[in-house]
Amino acid sequence: MNIKEITVLLTLVVALLLSADVDARRSKKQEDYVADALSSVSCDGPKLRVAVYSFSATGKLAAVQGYNVGEGLAAQLATELSRTDCFIVLDRTAISHVLREQEMVLAGVSRRETGPGVGQITPPQYIIRGSVTELEANRKSRGFSVGLGLSDLPLGVKLGHKGSKAHVAMDIAIIDATTGDTRSSHRVVADSKSGGWTLGLDFEKGSVGTDGFGREPLGIATRNALGQAVVKIINELDVEDWRSQVIETDRDVIYLNVGTGSGVSVGDTFRVSTVVRTLTDPSTGRVIDRIEREIGSLRITSLANRYAVAEPLDTLDIKRGDFVHL
Repeated sequence: MNIKEITVLLTLVVALLLSADVDARRSKKQEDYVADALSSVSCDGPKLRVAVYSFSATGKLAAVQGYNVGEGLAAQLATELSRTDCFIVLDRTAISHVLREQEMVLAGVSRRETGPGVGQITPPQYIIRGSVTELEANRKSRGFSVGLGLSDLPLGVKLGHKGSKAHVAMDIAIIDATTGDTRSSHRVVADSKSGGWTLGLDFEKGSVGTDGFGREPLGIATRNALGQAVVKIINELDVEDWRSQVIETDRDVIYLNVGTGSGVSVGDTFRVSTVVRTLTDPSTGRVIDRIEREIGSLRITSLANRYAVAEPLDTLDIKRGDFVHL
């Protein structure tokens, strides 16, 4: 191999390396942005209850390589929301199985004494609903290679690079579980690229080579899109919306329907309000609003698994069902 051939080969190698590096940087930029946004999330105080239902995905979007897209994305979103420790996450993707077990109790198939209790499913304050609008595992594929014959040897060298680009887009809606109104909706879009090198030697009667192509861009794009959704949900749902209720009272002991894992701590203080009037639409029967009057405040003294114990900080006339809030 002479100097000229070596120079040409090195030049081609450098050009390929630079091209691949640009693609890698572009693909990594969005992933780093989502990771940084999630790592900076900090949630203090009480946690809202959110239910995640299976995503809507129809037609060619419903399954990829035998994978149920709607249920899979909902399960991933529920996991990512739980990891933030900002919410009490109610995964509704398996709710049909829960209801089936309860139906067997009602039908007498299972014993009431040992079967699951009916009417005990935890209600959410908000519902997270997603729709997959775009899903392409290989939206764009490209590749190129260069070769060089060696004058002193009966063989040639081939070096190449090839890659593909995945694309995911989803619509995420945050729905008030009480009214059914859509509080907000957001569109999240993510792309991811994957690529690898090929190296080969051409002989007079054959060739050999290697292929280092990775096939993971769809999974990365999906995680990036769901990460964006998590950030938007956290920014939209303010802890000020949190509410609890009084279970019952026993003189100066007040029991609330929150327990460990709810974000409430011993020593926290909250305000107490009672409903003085409920406004109902006469044509639809829908509750338009509840007019409340603040009657005092209380402090958490102890926590159990499913409830909290509090003491009044004022002279309160508290009854079952009164609201406790920040």
